[in-house]
Amino acid sequence: MNNPSPLPIEPLLLRAEQAAPLCGLAVSTWYALMASGQTPPSIKLGKARLWRTDLLRQWCQLNCPTIEKFEIMRKGENES
Repeated sequence: MNNPSPLPIEPLLLRAEQAAPLCGLAVSTWYALMASGQTPPSIKLGKARLWRTDLLRQWCQLNCPTIEKFEIMRKGENES
């Protein structure tokens, strides 16, 4: 009897080292954007800073707008 391979599980939260390549960026660029407040909102769990995968994908699909514009766009989508 063959055991099927388990389905890969996509993480819901990513560290900077995972978020940067997902968005096509170098980790150093990600940290620079993070320092200037230009990455999507993150979550702090213990000592870890994490980003929601769905927000990163949405941010990229919207052409990486400034965070102010991103929040406005998200708010507009939630009101629909």
